[in-house]
Amino acid sequence: MGNDGYTALVFGASGISGWAIMRQCLGHTSSDSSNTFSRVIGLTNRPLSKEASLLNAENKTWELHSGIDLEEDVDAVAEKLKVIQDINQVTHVYFTSYTAHGSDYHTLKRANVAILSNALRAVEKTCPSLVFWTLQTGGKAYGVEFLDKGIKYEPPLKESAPRIPEPWASNVFYYAQYDTMKRLSEDKKWTFCEIRPDAIIGFVPQNNAMNLAHAIGLWLAMVRSLEGTGTEVVFPGDEKAFKALHTDTSQDVLAQFHIHASLHPEAVSRKAFNIADGEVVTWEQVWPSICHWFGLKGVGPDPSKKTGAEWVQDRKGQWGKWVKENGLKAGALEATSWDFMSAIMGAITFDRQYDLSACREVGFQEKMETVEGYTRAFERMRVAKIIPSE
Repeated sequence: MGNDGYTALVFGASGISGWAIMRQCLGHTSSDSSNTFSRVIGLTNRPLSKEASLLNAENKTWELHSGIDLEEDVDAVAEKLKVIQDINQVTHVYFTSYTAHGSDYHTLKRANVAILSNALRAVEKTCPSLVFWTLQTGGKAYGVEFLDKGIKYEPPLKESAPRIPEPWASNVFYYAQYDTMKRLSEDKKWTFCEIRPDAIIGFVPQNNAMNLAHAIGLWLAMVRSLEGTGTEVVFPGDEKAFKALHTDTSQDVLAQFHIHASLHPEAVSRKAFNIADGEVVTWEQVWPSICHWFGLKGVGPDPSKKTGAEWVQDRKGQWGKWVKENGLKAGALEATSWDFMSAIMGAITFDRQYDLSACREVGFQEKMETVEGYTRAFERMRVAKIIPSE
């Protein structure tokens, strides 16, 4: 597109998905090798400077705007968007915002439908050139939280699977978000699609509670520092969790698909798409390699040994000293949700692998080895001084 390229607007630009979308937009080129996006605008609620983002601060084609609180009313959000120069030129919106983490189902649904609706209506007031909107949801669309209720659940998970039945369907806010998108896009010149990653593996420049790679990286880096290379690290779950099938989604592959989908509106309009790295794996297969990156030896479950979150929490008194001695960014250990790591690695004892036929059918062929998604995140954590460089 060259100098006449598209303009991207990324909601949640400091998060694990939004940050990756920003990064991919900045490097994305069209078939003629020109830049697909002539401008990339990132929106965040929490303050984040260009320098702290670890994106190319010298690149003049992108910008960050903080203090965009989507829980405010539509007019307030629209006024903040209007302040952004040439906001009317936005063509593609990537929505990755999320709120009310840890709340009950009712609060989660109310809050997350509200921020999407506010964003949609504010964009409609300010962005007349809008062409496409991606809505990111996830595996909860398949009812994985309600398997004990006897719902139909048949992996590999496919987008054509029907919604889970009531009363549990009302607790899946992704359904309400999709319905909101569908209703508000009726008879409009723009359209949308829904994108469903599995567990997202990646990096964020600021602290982020729901980040599996950050939690694992901090834990394993601390093991290496305190107990030395070659230490055996017991997997923090039981045998069922160790052997359950899944399809992790690296933030880079996820971001690439957001962009791919948005550039093929006719093929993806109003549809849902699974996205993952491509491999169906188990922790048994990837755990040794993840640990090896830190010079450690990953081994299987052993309920007699403390590991994972319990190991880290037992050393809470050493956190400050470890951070200071290694010149690391303060607050990362405290901000990490160790319960989230325990849930993903230990509580999920069932298969949840994705069928990726739909994304392949619309021309997306990007793949990545699962372990590489982790090691890319760890490398970025080193650059950000979240974990030691050695």
